[in-house]
Amino acid sequence: MAVDRHELIKATVLEVVNEVGGDVDRVEEDQSLVDQLGLASLHLARIVAVLELELGTDPFAERVAITSVRTVGDLLRAYDEADGPAPGDGTAPDAADERPGPRRAVARGNRAARLAAGNDA
Repeated sequence: MAVDRHELIKATVLEVVNEVGGDVDRVEEDQSLVDQLGLASLHLARIVAVLELELGTDPFAERVAITSVRTVGDLLRAYDEADGPAPGDGTAPDAADERPGPRRAVARGNRAARLAAGNDA
């Protein structure tokens, strides 16, 4: 399954690269998403959204910092890590035991704002 997932991820990256204006036949794991393939953060967000629909997972929700993704290989590894042990299952550190990362802190801050405004239970 990992090979099929890797091919899907590479095909998605390739499609976005070619839409952005690149004339690329294939992408390699060591290629920089920004410097070599010409992608911006918005393009990466689009890739992640498409892959979430296709694969049913978003590794950046809690497991991997999106800022750690610099190459195609980094993106592949992020999705591989998404298949690893879930927080709280006894094999990985529990999310409550970890210091909140920026994404968790923002999510908590947004929920706190909604609670303060009476928009969330």
